[in-house]
Amino acid sequence: MAEALDCAAITVRRVLGKTGYFRSFTHNGKWYTLPEVPEFNAEGIWHYQRIGFSKKGSLTKTILHLVDRSSSGLSAAQIGEKLQHPVHSLLSTFHKQRKLERVKAGGEFRYLSVKPRVNRRQRNRLAIEVQEPPATPANLSTRAALFVLVEHIKGPHLDFEQLAEQVNKERGLSIGAQSIRLFFEKEGLKKTPDPTQPRH
Repeated sequence: MAEALDCAAITVRRVLGKTGYFRSFTHNGKWYTLPEVPEFNAEGIWHYQRIGFSKKGSLTKTILHLVDRSSSGLSAAQIGEKLQHPVHSLLSTFHKQRKLERVKAGGEFRYLSVKPRVNRRQRNRLAIEVQEPPATPANLSTRAALFVLVEHIKGPHLDFEQLAEQVNKERGLSIGAQSIRLFFEKEGLKKTPDPTQPRH
């Protein structure tokens, strides 16, 4: 633009500042477009060929915006796909700078918002998405087995029916008493008898 107008680059920037513009978040921000040109998608992203523009402006602000508005966080691959731009190294930097939280779920890293309310919502949703399938009668999942052992320690005199009821109530699971019984037998665990019950 400076060459076409035969003026200094600073003059071009001054004029653009008055008229308004969007600067690319790709190509080191060297591309500019006027406000009425981009046709942004629902996430505020627009690409012209391989040049990316965002309503949020910079690449940093755009990434943080995408993560904040996601229901359960985003992986590096998901963010890269939305932006059509590699972001792995930048995400690692954001995590170190505590601009984003990173958790491992479903075999990959997911990046979450650091805003407390948004973070809680994303964590709750992510927990539902990666929840293990219901355990079969003969095999409790590692997660379910851990919860059973915790509740057993808290209430050693609960029978299998009571233990199943407690685990399901406290942990939001759906485990049958028979599953717990088989788990105890498989691991060689013994139930402590309830001293209040008469012996036969």
